[in-house]
Amino acid sequence: FKGIFPHIKFQIGQAIVIRIDDTNYRNYTPSKWNSETGTFEVIFHIHHNGPGSAFINNLKPNDQITVGLPRGFKIFNKEAQYHFFFGDETCISVFKSMKDEINRSENNYLGILELDELSIEIPKKLELVVDVVPKSVNKAESAIKALQNLDAEIWELWKKGYFYLMGNAKSIQAFRKALREKGVSNKNIHTQPYWAEGKVGL
Repeated sequence: FKGIFPHIKFQIGQAIVIRIDDTNYRNYTPSKWNSETGTFEVIFHIHHNGPGSAFINNLKPNDQITVGLPRGFKIFNKEAQYHFFFGDETCISVFKSMKDEINRSENNYLGILELDELSIEIPKKLELVVDVVPKSVNKAESAIKALQNLDAEIWELWKKGYFYLMGNAKSIQAFRKALREKGVSNKNIHTQPYWAEGKVGL
């Protein structure tokens, strides 16, 4: 997307709102933002089950949209040497932005994403090097198993890193509990629920 916003000080993980009709907005997290060039990028996951998906799916080049300014607290910890991502297809955009920044600073990241069959290849296409597990009936069950299988020596380094848990609210809750049981401090865990069953948006 292209616009004019030279004075916006965007921080990784902040969200924008896009007006999708006369009365409704939807929140999205940019994967790239450049106030100097007036450009930003968002990676959308089209669920095909609501007005937001329909609006985004029907966008064409040169369409004009209404976008709210980026907002939200700082979530990316630039000082951390080790970063860990957990989430689902709704988190790919923000995880890509974090990955790009981590690579620029020559730090390290790991991640576990719960994805549906249609999304399995997306991280690879975006050069996002993470473990991909299928979604399970019990929230985060497959991801927690992958966490438990991490090499013990590797975990000794990573458990002192910074953890970003995003996406489904119940999955976040389950994965956070598993991290706490593995010795991760509360202060090193950032949670950001994007959706929950039965709710239009969070």
